Amino acid sequence: MKRFIEKVQETISHPAVPFWLAGLGGLFYLIQGLIYAHTTVTSLDEGAYLLKGILFARGLYEPFEPYGPLTNKAPFAFLIPGFAEYVFGAGLRTGRYFFLFIGLLTLLGTWIVVRRWSNVWFAAGAVWVFALSPMIIKLHVRTVSQVLIACMLVWMCVFVVQKYSKPWHIIAGALLAALAVMTRQNMAPILLFVVLYVFWQHGKEKGILALLVGGLFFLAVHAYYWPHILQIWAPWFPENLTPFLDPFRLPKDAQAVWDPTIDFPNRVNAFYQGIRYHFIPIIGSIFALFFWREIKQSQDSFRAFVFLSVSYFSLWLLHAWASLASEYESYSCVFCFSNYLGFFDPLGILLFAIVFASLKEFSLARWIAILIIPFILLTSIGMGFSNFENVTASLTDLRLVPRIRAGQFLPVFISLEDALKYGLNFEPVQIKRAVGAGFGFLLGFLTITIAYFIWRKKKNNFSLTLMNLFLIIGFVLSPLLHLGESKLDCRTDIILANEQVGEYLASIIPTDSLVYWDGGLSFVPMVYVSNAKIFPAQINDGYAYRRGGDADMLNRFGYWNSVSLVEWRDSADIFIIEEKRFESWKAYLTPTNFTEFTPPPVAPSCIDGEGLRIFQRK
Repeated sequence: MKRFIEKVQETISHPAVPFWLAGLGGLFYLIQGLIYAHTTVTSLDEGAYLLKGILFARGLYEPFEPYGPLTNKAPFAFLIPGFAEYVFGAGLRTGRYFFLFIGLLTLLGTWIVVRRWSNVWFAAGAVWVFALSPMIIKLHVRTVSQVLIACMLVWMCVFVVQKYSKPWHIIAGALLAALAVMTRQNMAPILLFVVLYVFWQHGKEKGILALLVGGLFFLAVHAYYWPHILQIWAPWFPENLTPFLDPFRLPKDAQAVWDPTIDFPNRVNAFYQGIRYHFIPIIGSIFALFFWREIKQSQDSFRAFVFLSVSYFSLWLLHAWASLASEYESYSCVFCFSNYLGFFDPLGILLFAIVFASLKEFSLARWIAILIIPFILLTSIGMGFSNFENVTASLTDLRLVPRIRAGQFLPVFISLEDALKYGLNFEPVQIKRAVGAGFGFLLGFLTITIAYFIWRKKKNNFSLTLMNLFLIIGFVLSPLLHLGESKLDCRTDIILANEQVGEYLASIIPTDSLVYWDGGLSFVPMVYVSNAKIFPAQINDGYAYRRGGDADMLNRFGYWNSVSLVEWRDSADIFIIEEKRFESWKAYLTPTNFTEFTPPPVAPSCIDGEGLRIFQRK
């Protein structure tokens, strides 16, 4: 046994082992990515990026063009997937495979930066943070902009966040920072932070170079799309202070139809859901802040620490405010918070790795435990609370609560559900949330207890022991923390299904036909139909629909209302209707006036009612 242990230690100590581990992590990420790419149902955003992208790439429209598709994001969010489609062929396969490749580049960039500032073991661990995060992988393979931004940010760090950067490194890093802003305008602070960091770390000359390169690219894009590009910035500024931006704002008499009320418990749920899905980047970064004094001993590491912490937490707070607290698009974005965090996950991972790998002496004041213990308990409770949808009857039926009668405990136990239902009048959802929160508290309490016994035995710093144990448990349990989002949407091949539906539509729709789309949230099937015309505002479905307002003004911005609906309905040649939406069309699409085509051979989704019915005006 002793010889076996020595052999294992010798094998692990081989310098090639961490490289192989990193490679295995990348391979595991790739395998999961391919599975999710073929089984994940398409979304409105994915259909919009694909269709708008190829329309822009073919020159049929331009971003921000009046009466064109709604350009509610910075232009490269659409132009990059559009370029990939133009080169490799329009369709869902191109989008998802290309974005999976971008995800692998993100892993490579993360590995390079972490290895530079720490060692190959930390670098391999950083790769496995992604590989053990199925929700993040599932997000990366969809044709949405999170992985684009993550890749730009991490490669920006590859070029800039180092002890010495050559001029071409500064140029590449500044361009990537500016490109990130011109891909998603919510990345606006990062360009400023990069320029300031270059001035601080690399000197005045390179700082000016970064300012010129990044600033000129930023201004050049604005100049090309001027003045209509201002519509992506108008919502950011108070209306009473910026009346000159009013021509780029929707009139107030146009009200959104999709405006659900999100109560406080659901906002709390969304907040802790984000922490659960992005555990290591968030919790690791928070813990890293406690070591700012220790890392200050190394000037280069401290500057990287400041840049990464300011960048990560500024973006984190900005997106938390926009999604969870503010009224700016909060009607649709509360549960987008966890997706938003995917933009800058690499920054959190780099911050955590650089700090913990740079520490020479681990010292924390005893009073830190006063903060760490309640933080871990509250975080554990919140993550359990947010995981209520996965609380099954096997948990709520556990007989753990003693029965009480006349003030005395009886030797009989009742289920958690009965105790909460009859004892506290909890509703079914409240019962699940309470049980989930209770198990979260139990896990947090066990973590603190185990850390205490380790500390008593090792006589090391208790706060540091507790931090490390909480991170290790979260890292190992990452796949479980991602329950609810990591499951496969379908057992069928979604890419193949959309290709078959798209090819069928292209074969039956006459050239230059005007198509009215009510075929579901995702416009992906129409990506394959290059011979037809559409109403661009419909690409964003009901999210671009407004109640009231001037129809022409709305359409100029890429929105529509009931007046547009009637006008487009009465002028369209082809109608594509989702099965579950057909009931509201029965009175209009009568056999007298319309001919129905044979339905497509498959549905574009595995969800019931999402098949398509196609009609042609006689």
